[in-house]
Amino acid sequence: MSEKIRPRALSEEDHKILHIISTIVEGIGRQFGKFCEVVLFSLEDFENAIVAIKNGQVTGRSVGGPMTNCALSAFKKADMTRDDVSEPFYNKRKDGKTLKSTTTIIRNFQGKVIGFLCINFDISAPFAEVIESLLDHISGAKEFSEQFPATAKDLVDTSFNEVMEEIHRRTGISPTQKNKLVVEALYKRGVFHVKNAIDIVADKLGVSRYTIYNYIREVKTALGETEIEKLYV
Repeated sequence: MSEKIRPRALSEEDHKILHIISTIVEGIGRQFGKFCEVVLFSLEDFENAIVAIKNGQVTGRSVGGPMTNCALSAFKKADMTRDDVSEPFYNKRKDGKTLKSTTTIIRNFQGKVIGFLCINFDISAPFAEVIESLLDHISGAKEFSEQFPATAKDLVDTSFNEVMEEIHRRTGISPTQKNKLVVEALYKRGVFHVKNAIDIVADKLGVSRYTIYNYIREVKTALGETEIEKLYV
């Protein structure tokens, strides 16, 4: 006889983990649009297992919904495997939708299973509507040039070059003031939290690392920041 599957009592730490993952639910759902349902299940209460959901219209579910048979099956196998991400599987629903799904097991820091993150993509939706969903709101979105550096040094170099291009457009300021503006811009971008960034920037500007430290102090004072944050050296 197979062991009966029962809910599990979750600790305060477990609930915090699930709360953090709930923001991932929102992020995935926004990224892939209304045909991508993302569901977070808690194992504490099978009758009210859904603790977060995005694009629930795909299956008609909402927060407070019950556990599914697939999730229960994954729960039963979870303690016997360390492969916490399922292979994609397909589900033909009665409403005509075909869903491509994956289930990810969520464990706490002790390795205990506390929930599941399930992604269900409606692959039967018209292609044009899927594309429209993926591009939804893009016309009003703020454009941001994100960097994809291969190394941390590449990140510093690219940021430095972008800032220098902006600063060079400004006229009527001294070389020292330009250097200060460069450091200020890099500081606001968080570049100096990258290891060795101070040395790299100092070398590029032809000044000492202590000069960079002084410029950073001036920036923090101007911003009203009273404590010097730890910077990598």
